[in-house]
Amino acid sequence: MRKNESALVKSALESNKFKLDVVDAVETFANATTIIDGKQTKKLKETTSPEEKRKIIGDTFMRVTDEEIKRLNLKEYFLAQGTLRPDLIESASIIASGKADTIKTHHNDTALVREKREQGMIVEPLCDLHKDEVR
Repeated sequence: MRKNESALVKSALESNKFKLDVVDAVETFANATTIIDGKQTKKLKETTSPEEKRKIIGDTFMRVTDEEIKRLNLKEYFLAQGTLRPDLIESASIIASGKADTIKTHHNDTALVREKREQGMIVEPLCDLHKDEVR
């Protein structure tokens, strides 16, 4: 998230009566790796490739989310994401096109995210909208 964004989101949601647990996973993300084409990446903090960084961030987000779901002992849940149409187009998601090549991976459309989406666990209410339609 961007600087101070977590605090702003927390404040906005709590002012609307949402109960919120904010997870500080800075170190987890900084030291995270993932598997790309069968090979383990460097840690995020050591990676220079933007494509690898996006995949590490997306996969780490899903792993941190899974850990929190287990910690909270949730049996049923959905994960809501702010995925936009361009994210899916650029990531060559089959949701956007069955024939596109990847322009760049988005953190909200990695292999782990796609797996959860196929299981029906991800809700993306903005996925048919473009940036100018949501800002």
